[in-house]
Amino acid sequence: MSLLTRLWTTSGRWEVPEGWRQGRGAWGGLVVGQIVTAATHGVPELLQPRSVWVSMLAPVRAGVVRCEVKDLRAGKSTLIREVNLVDADDSLLTRAVVGFGAHRDPTAVSDPPAAPADPAPTPGTVIPIGPPVAPEFTGNLRFAPVVGIPYSGASELATSGWVGLPKEAEEPLSTAVVAALSDAWWTTSIVGLDGATMAGGPPPVATLDFALSFPEPPVDEPDVWETGLWHTGRVIGGNDGYLTEIRTLHSPGGRLLAVNTQLQAIGGTGSRTPAG
Repeated sequence: MSLLTRLWTTSGRWEVPEGWRQGRGAWGGLVVGQIVTAATHGVPELLQPRSVWVSMLAPVRAGVVRCEVKDLRAGKSTLIREVNLVDADDSLLTRAVVGFGAHRDPTAVSDPPAAPADPAPTPGTVIPIGPPVAPEFTGNLRFAPVVGIPYSGASELATSGWVGLPKEAEEPLSTAVVAALSDAWWTTSIVGLDGATMAGGPPPVATLDFALSFPEPPVDEPDVWETGLWHTGRVIGGNDGYLTEIRTLHSPGGRLLAVNTQLQAIGGTGSRTPAG
């Protein structure tokens, strides 16, 4: 049975389901999957999705939202579409741009050999994750972490492990599913926090900007949900409570399916006046 695809629609009205909450709204991966689903509707097969950019402006709560799609650029080899999610009060919830491109003749620069997923990916052990210690949506997925446990006080802000759907899921590995799962793992920054010393609970975390590219298209791999997809994440820099994290997703066969960059706001605002 399809777990994710059945929740998305190509119509102009999306019924945001219950049971997939993250914070005050729906899980960001569910939202990105809907954006990709809506954007790809009616696109010629020769134009493949290459990138997604999303600005998450407000929580997308359960219920009906409008899904508006329009072409920003429509050429023979390139298509750029805007996808906006709007609530019943006409408030803009997300603004997204999805880029499509046709096949081009490969060169040594444009068609490099794929890098290995990891020198030696470790199988990991599936652990139960879900409320109340984790967001509601995590209870619908499978996680087998290898590196980077939340609130462990780790010195290196890095994560890796396997993420996927339940083994019994009959879900094709589509671009929309890849896009959703690229946002499934916990924020890498929280592995550096020491849960034993956090008075008053963990700080708030919000994703402000989400960029995703698809270096290789997904293909059918047997029993993909036996292991899931290989995730890596790393904080590469930041200041003033804003961190940039880069993530990758590889298929079990080693195909680089997604590269995701997120700008995240960590903690509350203070009163310090910026220098300069």
